[in-house]
Amino acid sequence: MGKVAILKVGHGSFEQGFDVLLQIKTDDNCLLAELEGQLPPNPGLEGCYVSWQTRFRRLQGASQSSRRLNTETEEAWEIDDSFQSNSSTVDDFSRCQRLVRDVEKRMKKWLQSSTPKWQCIRERLRVEFAQGENEIRLVIQTKNPRLWKLPWHVWDLLEEYHTGLGYTLPGFNANFTPIKRSSRSNKVRILAVFGDKRNLNLQPDQEAIRKLKGAEVTFLHQPRSTQFIKTLRQPKGWDILFFAGHSKTEETTGRIYLSDKESLRLDEFKNTLKEAINHGLKVAVFNSCDGLGLAQELIQRQIPVAIVMQESVPDVVAQSFLKEFLLEYSTGKPLYGSVYQAQQRLEDYQELPGATWLPLIFQNLADVPPSWQNLRQPKLKKKEIEDREISEAKVLKNRQQRRRFLRIIMAVCASLIAAFLVIFIRDFGQLEFLELKAFDHLMRSRPTETLDSRMLIVDITRQDVNTQIRPPNEGKHKSLNDGYLQQLVEKLAALEPRVIGLTLYRDYLLKPEYQKLINRFKDDDRFISQCDVGEDVLDLGRAPSPHAIQGANWKHRIGFSDQVIDTDGFIRRQLLSLEPPEDRQISPCQSELSFNLLMAFRYLADEGIITEEIYQERRDFELGNVTLTRLPMNTTIYDDQLIDVAHAQLLLNYRATGGEIAPKTTLTEVLNGSIDPALVKDKIVLIGTSDSEFQTIYNTPYGEMSEVFLQGHMISQLISAVQDRRQLLGWWPNWKEDIWILVWALVGGLLARWFRPVIAVGVAVPMLWVVHRYGYIFLIEQGLWIPFVPPALALGTALVITSLIYRVLKV
Repeated sequence: MGKVAILKVGHGSFEQGFDVLLQIKTDDNCLLAELEGQLPPNPGLEGCYVSWQTRFRRLQGASQSSRRLNTETEEAWEIDDSFQSNSSTVDDFSRCQRLVRDVEKRMKKWLQSSTPKWQCIRERLRVEFAQGENEIRLVIQTKNPRLWKLPWHVWDLLEEYHTGLGYTLPGFNANFTPIKRSSRSNKVRILAVFGDKRNLNLQPDQEAIRKLKGAEVTFLHQPRSTQFIKTLRQPKGWDILFFAGHSKTEETTGRIYLSDKESLRLDEFKNTLKEAINHGLKVAVFNSCDGLGLAQELIQRQIPVAIVMQESVPDVVAQSFLKEFLLEYSTGKPLYGSVYQAQQRLEDYQELPGATWLPLIFQNLADVPPSWQNLRQPKLKKKEIEDREISEAKVLKNRQQRRRFLRIIMAVCASLIAAFLVIFIRDFGQLEFLELKAFDHLMRSRPTETLDSRMLIVDITRQDVNTQIRPPNEGKHKSLNDGYLQQLVEKLAALEPRVIGLTLYRDYLLKPEYQKLINRFKDDDRFISQCDVGEDVLDLGRAPSPHAIQGANWKHRIGFSDQVIDTDGFIRRQLLSLEPPEDRQISPCQSELSFNLLMAFRYLADEGIITEEIYQERRDFELGNVTLTRLPMNTTIYDDQLIDVAHAQLLLNYRATGGEIAPKTTLTEVLNGSIDPALVKDKIVLIGTSDSEFQTIYNTPYGEMSEVFLQGHMISQLISAVQDRRQLLGWWPNWKEDIWILVWALVGGLLARWFRPVIAVGVAVPMLWVVHRYGYIFLIEQGLWIPFVPPALALGTALVITSLIYRVLKV
């Protein structure tokens, strides 16, 4: 069943705005919705329209083929003040074109106003138009003729959804008089009246009507008024009354010219009109000029539909409109849709700016505009009617099901396109920066963790540097003098730590007076130092202590300090092993295991879970029940070149404590003996400095971090994985990530399928929160880095593509 949207425009003016009331009804007059609103002011619109009307009539006045009859008694047109009476036709045409564009622009802007009282009307109409399951018509109900004349058909909602537009007067009466019609054939009965044809060519109108299939036409050529009235009154009745010729509006009625000698006002044969309507007259088409008065009179006489021209209309335009309208209407299209199509095709007449504004439909709201098939069908028996309704309902249901299926297929196809597009872009690394930033955000969003009490950081502060008494020739190029380092290590060793790690380089021979420190480097398996492998001949790295490599099993006590840095300069991965260059001239550091890994090995050795064989491993390290599996290369998060097959890497699961990782102390506190021995006994002790003058500062998701604290996070990750079952981070294989992206692309496509764009975007926002929440939960609970940016892009892209497809294809 069809619907009608009635926009009642009430009190107001163009300067103050208009009160409006929107009613949505079914064709059986069941009220579905009612909303109040207001059209905002538009003071310049009326003046622009009058200016266009003035020049349009001037152009028509220069034409001899207009269907408006100029008589000596006709009142002169009101000429706008800005109009120059001595302007040329070319000037009028150019100005008229500009005014058409100006009026339509103002009209569109007016009807797209964002004021809340008007937006509620727009949004409700959009909802109704977008459903598209049944025909819906828009009827403007007002008594203001200026509003009838405006080009409402340029409203973006009407253009987007190809919705027909009609007009009516306030108040209406249903015609309850039973239709009295004698038996007739299954054809549409048309009374075609061709009146005064001075300066007109009515032959194309006659041919268009004559070619109609399924029509029974009676032609009257310049009839006498008595003949016209008698024919119109025939008991057999008419379905359509057609008039072509000259006409004009007189006050609130209209006059038609039957010949050059005789004319009739509609109110002069109102009783005949009433009788014809009672005999079944449904549609009146007046393909003549200035028909607003004719329309008002016809609607007051309760005719269901009247089609008129609001201004002077050139002969060729009237002929084109009639031909296109009858072509559409007679093939079964709805009346409103047929007028809409015929109206749009008047754009062919660019020499007549504003031609598409001319045709108007006026409707009695008590009636439903009949289709061509409705007019052809004779009265059916009740059983036949029921059977036909059931059949039509089945056809409609099948059509709706096909349409719903087609929309779903389009949504799925658009989702696949969006998913593959995002995956393709991701494969080329174009999303890496955004994905890494999203990962940083998730890492910082985790619950705060406590400091790792198994570790102590000895931080050489700026104050410690300044208070050291150094030999005259040494200077302050080192943060910790060798003598102070020896004192520090001996003080710490006396407190029985499980392992001491030095993050400061000592790539030179120590003086003999530091024999205790030399012995630590050489023989103490609880004292771990580091070197730097470097990258190439331009970065040779840093050599290990020459004393350290003289001892047995030196590879157990010297680890490399190299870091893997992402393309944005941040550290998110932990390097466990690598293959250093064999040429010592290129890399004096020949350690194959990282400093942090050796520290973890030595700490866990006392737990009885570290064997000698583990020092020979280079890929997957087994620490008790935990296997340190290197990152897979088949990932689209990182470029494969960044995950070298010869290097064992982990994602660095920073301890969520901010920049700090463990309790810390200073050189001064240790040497003064003011440190709590419990902080050292059986713990990991890291010696280093956070002073940027002596130490490289790295960028991390938690901000800038010095070497000693970064190594602390890496060591903590390894021993926490073994002792606390803390999650090591990883990610899905490619195929799982692609499915994840595809699922959210399908969500975006289906959102566009079930909701109109504005609502779909509103629903998509919480959906993105769901994606983010899933990523957070997986990271916390399972240690999995689930992509957020690609599925979010896929969802949004699928929503946009699906909405555009629906809009372009009008499905």
